[in-house]
Amino acid sequence: MHDALPRVLHINLARGWRGGEQQTWLLMQSLAARGYVQGLCAYPDAPIATAARSLGGVRILPPGRCLAFPWGMGDWTMSHAHEARGVYIAWWLKRLRGIRYLVTRRMQQSPSDRFVTRLAYQQADKLVGISSAACTSMQAIAPRQKIACIPSAHSGRAPDRDAATEIRRNLIQEPEAILIGHAGALRDSHKGQRVLIEAGKQLRALGHPVEVVFFGEGPDRHALERETSALHWVRFLGQVSPIQDYLAAVDVFAFPSRHEGLGSVLLEAMLVEVPVVATRVGGIPDLIEDSVSGLLVEPNNPVALSDAIGKLIDNPDLEGRLIEKARSTAYFKAPEAMARLYEQRYWDMISRVRI
Repeated sequence: MHDALPRVLHINLARGWRGGEQQTWLLMQSLAARGYVQGLCAYPDAPIATAARSLGGVRILPPGRCLAFPWGMGDWTMSHAHEARGVYIAWWLKRLRGIRYLVTRRMQQSPSDRFVTRLAYQQADKLVGISSAACTSMQAIAPRQKIACIPSAHSGRAPDRDAATEIRRNLIQEPEAILIGHAGALRDSHKGQRVLIEAGKQLRALGHPVEVVFFGEGPDRHALERETSALHWVRFLGQVSPIQDYLAAVDVFAFPSRHEGLGSVLLEAMLVEVPVVATRVGGIPDLIEDSVSGLLVEPNNPVALSDAIGKLIDNPDLEGRLIEKARSTAYFKAPEAMARLYEQRYWDMISRVRI
């Protein structure tokens, strides 16, 4: 039976580990459990390659080899590009070897409107967006393509509540502190960390003893640390793991992105029962229904963010209702459910070949 399954070459050229790599990894895990033969075109020293090796039997192919020696990289039924640069390798492999390919787009912004980029998206056998915003971003460059929407998945990992309690104990500085957490790349132009810092100032001016903790790394970390050096209630912890334990340690999860394909970390926060305040941008409204499973505010607006967080602080009953609905929403977005949706696209690609 396993021999009849598609042989899938995943392509992910990211050097670091962010949401796209987490989702690639979750999909590969689920497909491995189903008996799929998988390969990965990635930089050998990248975190995604290290993770893939732990599955056993996954062949790691450097990008240079895929480009320069496509006939010596094995027999693959299809390739699956998980990020923007990988799309070009998938397109190249189809041109030279006829390997069909699927593209997953995770960003709210449209791909660059260049000739080769248009070809790479228009000639894909399947296009998938992780949210309505991601789908729309591709439709402009590939107007004749039918684009499927397959949301990201949560990790399925439950938090260690004892560990979360200890983390919280080590984080808070004031006995009655209200801990606001944020997780994401420290790039303010994308994630809006400065908006959250300004909202924190307003909340403290109103008498709320909030403390803000940032999980993650990024190019703006040093600048943000310098700007908040006089604010004892702002802390930067860097990359932490397991993230679920840290999310479970906070009272509110704030996600003030200025643009966002989806924000898969929101699913982790929702699943560990932390109330969420996020911006109404990109694919976030696909996950969070305002005042039902979280609170949504307009982007780039510290006052609106402060007001929403204050509303949660002042209304425990509202917080409880949001948590309950959010947890049930996130629960059904498991890796296995995401994998089944991708399998349907894989088999459809095979069927088209046989026809």
